[in-house]
Amino acid sequence: MYVCNCNGVTRAEVDEAIAAGAQGPEDVLAHHGCEPCCGRCLPEIADGISCGGMAGKPRSLVAAE
Repeated sequence: MYVCNCNGVTRAEVDEAIAAGAQGPEDVLAHHGCEPCCGRCLPEIADGISCGGMAGKPRSLVAAE
């Protein structure tokens, strides 16, 4: 499941970055060579970091534009 549609970052990739020491959403994206675009993913990534990862977290649903 994608967390960041702009950069194509998945939940598993967010968890990978958290395990590697990412401490903020920008760190997660930078770990994968990306930077924030629209910013919609930042709160979800921050929530994943505070919970220790995205694996057990229910996914948020966002309507497609």
